[in-house]
Amino acid sequence: IDPQSAVLTNIEVLAYLTANPPRRPPNPPPNLRHWVPSPDLRDHNTVVKEIHNYASRLSPHLYKYPKYTHQSPEQLQQLAQSQSQTDTPALPLIQSNAPTPMDIALRDLITQLQPYGLTKGEVLMIVNLGVGMQDAPAGAGEDGQEEEGEGEAGEGGGEVVNGNGDGMDVDVNGEGVLKGRENVGEEEL
Repeated sequence: IDPQSAVLTNIEVLAYLTANPPRRPPNPPPNLRHWVPSPDLRDHNTVVKEIHNYASRLSPHLYKYPKYTHQSPEQLQQLAQSQSQTDTPALPLIQSNAPTPMDIALRDLITQLQPYGLTKGEVLMIVNLGVGMQDAPAGAGEDGQEEEGEGEAGEGGGEVVNGNGDGMDVDVNGEGVLKGRENVGEEEL
């Protein structure tokens, strides 16, 4: 894959931005009003804010994917705070080349979807929409280690996934399942 033309899923963008926090720009010189730091991180900070806003409000299923960094979010936040408190610029983090649980889960999902002959865009849409993501069991911790199911392997009617409380769940066969509206009259259809 040519890295310059690769298409990233939403979870890969979130993982990259989480694993690579921006470095703190240098302090402004005294008595200078219109100083622009180099590097200028204003646009970068806006993008980071918007992707986290999108993930938390519109795509909360992204947080149910397996762990997407080698460090916990608390460790990353502490590291960013410690770098912002020091005056000396820190070196960029050296990331491990070992695959994360998310890398393994995405590789397994793509392998399981190969028999269906889906295009790259269709697989990307499945991953971005979270189709086949299993809801967290009641006793599971909040470490983001839930497994990602293929969703289409089950025989029969299929199971309902991605319940979000809006009355419409997605069946793994692609059909909508109305929840709480079983008594729909003929005139409403």
